[in-house]
Amino acid sequence: MTESAKQFNARADQYAASEVHRFGPSLPVLIEYAAPTKADLALDVATGTGNTALALAPHVARVTGVDLAEKMLAHAQARAAEEGHANANFVQGSAEELPFADATFTLVTSRHAPHHFRKLERFLAEAYRVLQSGGRLVVADQISPTPEIQPWLDRYQTTRDPSHYAQRTEQAWRELAEQAGFVWVEETLVPYRLDFDWWTKQSGCTPETVAQLREQAAALTPAERDLVGAEFDEAGQLIAHTDQMMVVRLEKR
Repeated sequence: MTESAKQFNARADQYAASEVHRFGPSLPVLIEYAAPTKADLALDVATGTGNTALALAPHVARVTGVDLAEKMLAHAQARAAEEGHANANFVQGSAEELPFADATFTLVTSRHAPHHFRKLERFLAEAYRVLQSGGRLVVADQISPTPEIQPWLDRYQTTRDPSHYAQRTEQAWRELAEQAGFVWVEETLVPYRLDFDWWTKQSGCTPETVAQLREQAAALTPAERDLVGAEFDEAGQLIAHTDQMMVVRLEKR
């Protein structure tokens, strides 16, 4: 079992209840960029508890969610049944080896997940493969504002959640997307202010890990604190940071 599957199976109930993941501000932007229609055959990659897939379901002919974590998928399947989304189904599988035939879908999405992918180029190649000509890929994922701050962000994120892999820059995304054959159509940034206590509780951090995260943040320079939106109280305790969530639409010509 991969590190991601272990982490999200263990925290499935917390992610199912998370309003940040279910209703966060990147979701309406992703839906706008996706511009779903009743003709669409949609795939949501690393669907988790199905938030994006089920937001798409009323607007498309069919949506499939794929994820490695079976306990996350169980939440998605239960919610689809409860909400009456008969056109939504969920299967277990990897973002880097999608279990679908070529040109199966007209729309592929992935939200709050690619920073866990070890081989982003493989995900992009797989998304391109399963898309029909003229199809689109819409992604929402946290980015690093500069290449220089990325090593700190990756260390900070991985301390909190060992399944984190890389919080890439927009430029890195552009280069890999174009190498995969996609046309970069449009993008925007959606800020997520994340309360430190909620953020650490969400991933099951121990008191020792919380202390380690606070030490890492305390070592930031003022300029670096501005870059990552780190906020401190009057006693110097970290209380929040801001992730910049990039939403991007790519197209397969």
